[in-house]
Amino acid sequence: MRERTDIYELLLLKFTKELDKEKEAQLDALIEKDPEVAEVWKNLQDFFQKDEQRRKDFENMSAAEIMQGVIERREYIKPRPFPFKKLLIAAILLGAGAFGIYLVSKTNHNSKVLTDSHKQIPPKSVYLQLENGEIFDLSGKETHYSTENGEVTLNNSRNKLTFSADRNNIGLNKLVVPPGKEYSIRLADGTEIRMNAGSTLQFPFGFNRNSREITFTGEAYIQVASVAKQPFTVHTPAATIQVLGTEFNINTYTADNAAVSLVDGAVKVLAGKQEVLLKPGLQAEYTTQKGINTRPFDKNDVLSWLEGKYTFNKTPLRDIIPILERWYDVTIIPDNPDVADKTFNGQITKSEGIGSFLEMLKVIRVADYYYTNDTIHIK
Repeated sequence: MRERTDIYELLLLKFTKELDKEKEAQLDALIEKDPEVAEVWKNLQDFFQKDEQRRKDFENMSAAEIMQGVIERREYIKPRPFPFKKLLIAAILLGAGAFGIYLVSKTNHNSKVLTDSHKQIPPKSVYLQLENGEIFDLSGKETHYSTENGEVTLNNSRNKLTFSADRNNIGLNKLVVPPGKEYSIRLADGTEIRMNAGSTLQFPFGFNRNSREITFTGEAYIQVASVAKQPFTVHTPAATIQVLGTEFNINTYTADNAAVSLVDGAVKVLAGKQEVLLKPGLQAEYTTQKGINTRPFDKNDVLSWLEGKYTFNKTPLRDIIPILERWYDVTIIPDNPDVADKTFNGQITKSEGIGSFLEMLKVIRVADYYYTNDTIHIK
């Protein structure tokens, strides 16, 4: 006979109408034959169906709760069994949310639950979506996961993802870093990518062909591992970067613009009908209007985000606002167009919070600000 925790899984799936007809028929037969299972099924229905608010809470269970359940499910250390009746009591005391988290964390069908809820993924969570639709929330503490088929192990530690997988696993996965977050990943070849807020990376778990290719939007600092006869290629919405072994910064926050700043090694930037071979210390910036332009760049300006800083020199406020929005996950609206055109010199330190910059605007008597709900207005 199945373990009792598995029975509870099936009962929840029956309650949420996730069971196929064959399994539901088997479960119905078990409910009829086993008094204990029948009692648990009755308690489950009573708990949610007799209280309208509790039922609504369950039906509207957030993606954050679902993701937390999956985290617990995927940890190598399996949670110890929890007596169902005690769980009901705990749920009554703590609210339906806790009950939902526990049960979803126990189900073997969590990847389907997440697929159905994909558009509800918490916007503040760093997450990984596999080619098959499985989703892992990487915003929490140190965790170790295994994919459903057991072919890949994931290690999320100190804000960085590493993994172990077969080199023939070349399906594309998506790593999303939302506004307000930063995250790093080490690819199968040893390449290190540090992603800034508001960035997305598509990559395979293995490189088994004559090239290594990824797709990226946002901003990142990339240290490419040197692999003979296997060039590394970064595809962006506006340009393609080809490298062998190098360190560079890439910024593609604007869809029709790409800036590649080479720190070490050599890269070739291809955009439109142009291609440019960069040397260390040079930046290639591509726009659809002007094509590729190269010029020296200041590391203190371009790479300051790696140290949690942003340096600006005669920069209009309208160009600073998107950076603040990504860093702090806020919405900023300049009420006065003239204020948005004012230029600033200085440096923002991320750890000081957005309030520091806003107060600076008041001190230098350039502008004031106020809040409307979750939006910051600059006047």
